[in-house]
Amino acid sequence: MGLSSSSCCQEEELVEGPKEPPEVVHSHSRAPSSSSSSNAVPPAAVPPLMSPSAGTMGSEPSRTLSKWSRLQDMRHLEVDAEIVRGISLHASLRNLGLLWCKSPIDLAEEGRRHLYDRSAPVAAYDIFLSHTWQTPGRYKVLSLLFQAGWKHMLQLWSISVVSAFVLSLCNVLPLPFTIVPEFAEYHAHHCPYFPWCLVMAFVGSSLGLLLTPYFPALCGQHPVCFLDVVSIHQVDKELMERGIYGLGGFLRVSRELRVLWSAPYLSRLWCVFELAAYRKANPDGRMVLAPLFIEAGVLLSLLGTYFAAFLFAVGFVLDWQFELRFVGYVIALAPIYVLMHLFRRTNMAKLKLLSDLQTFDLARADCRTDFDREFIHRAITEWYGSKEKFTQHVRGPLRDELLGGNKEILPLQYILLVSTVTFSASLDNIIALDLGGVPLYWQLAQAIANCCGFHLFWFVMFLKLCIFLCDRFAAPMFPGLLDFVQTFVLFGAAVGFYYVGAELTRRAYLASLEAAVAWTLSACLLAVLSFFTDRLVNHRFHSSRANRSAACSGT
Repeated sequence: MGLSSSSCCQEEELVEGPKEPPEVVHSHSRAPSSSSSSNAVPPAAVPPLMSPSAGTMGSEPSRTLSKWSRLQDMRHLEVDAEIVRGISLHASLRNLGLLWCKSPIDLAEEGRRHLYDRSAPVAAYDIFLSHTWQTPGRYKVLSLLFQAGWKHMLQLWSISVVSAFVLSLCNVLPLPFTIVPEFAEYHAHHCPYFPWCLVMAFVGSSLGLLLTPYFPALCGQHPVCFLDVVSIHQVDKELMERGIYGLGGFLRVSRELRVLWSAPYLSRLWCVFELAAYRKANPDGRMVLAPLFIEAGVLLSLLGTYFAAFLFAVGFVLDWQFELRFVGYVIALAPIYVLMHLFRRTNMAKLKLLSDLQTFDLARADCRTDFDREFIHRAITEWYGSKEKFTQHVRGPLRDELLGGNKEILPLQYILLVSTVTFSASLDNIIALDLGGVPLYWQLAQAIANCCGFHLFWFVMFLKLCIFLCDRFAAPMFPGLLDFVQTFVLFGAAVGFYYVGAELTRRAYLASLEAAVAWTLSACLLAVLSFFTDRLVNHRFHSSRANRSAACSGT
């Protein structure tokens, strides 16, 4: 995968194999013919992928396959079934993702010796993890944890919040503070309050994320993955060479190629080769682009929203009056300013991804040895006709396939995760109203308008607005400190949107239950529409971006 994992063997070292442990994971592919493209076997001739439960796959394994025979006979994609080994995705993330923390090159021989034992023989892979070791492992662990664990986070969140809600209503949990209801006729009531639902939401979600590697599979089994550091022997030179130069065979028996994209990815020739090889080895396989900046954005969103929610809880206890309400909103939303500035920086990585694909040049991709370069270039020429045609393939069809669906910074499941924060916080107010003796009619009005209408539907739109502004104005318009001013202007627009929604919500539930229902239905409709308009705006915006980038690269 990522680094020139082909672990550099010099051309003279046929038997010896690579001298240093490779940071493999570059999918080598198998080209179906000899050096002349006229003898190439078309992609349709490649046997179809068999499911992981299948006993065999593709070609007969050959113990004598060397890097030289693969190159000379263009057997890059031939499966060496004896060394097909995998690890479950969840197992790779245990012990805080220790397997991802260091490139095998940075480990002592004793540390590398036992890595191979972490994997086991498998028939095929559910996921081939493509990455570069030039990117710190913590970002990959974070990304994979969220991808594998968001359902577990929602499960533990719901259990924790329901438990806190029930225990608070039953006066089992202490409620040391009081808040005053906003309903005029009940100002004399003192409602016991403590943000237990918010606290337990944080605890439940955090445990759900951290314990993801240890949970049993929700349905069936955990996906079996190819992970270079354990699927290829890092000490035995013969097994290492067979593994590195047999990566094309591993790709051939993989249902999905998951690209853990980071800025250096397309600069690594082996990573580029994986992209080229997978579509030839596996025409019907699934190719998934998983930029690491997405989950980094999710974590920032969750932390920033929790921080803001706790500040709002303090505001409830201090009983902000109308004159101070807007100022209070600005103070409580201050973490969102930091979040938006970090989002803008994160979105620069998205711009780089778009630019890298649009301006890709095979000649700029690097690897460690001349043999590896020849190994890769000959295969690419065999499959695509020429290096120039492959470059155009990456800029065109491959780019369209990888970016299909207009990748967002926060996909729907992650937006749902973030919205659980504010929804949980709003439940604490309903508990306080109930314990304070406020009639059920007004409790329902506030629950429907505030919990659902505002903290769920309106907050989703608020979050999407913040994301859009950070995406649209990611690039600094002015240098230095003025860049923070640019973020502040965007923050002001977002706060204004939030404040308008909060005031409309407040007026609705103070008016009547019917008004609360009408407001919530309106907010729900707007939230649903925002997903469709968002796609249209994103498509036009990124199309114009790509056209400008192409024009710049052509000049």
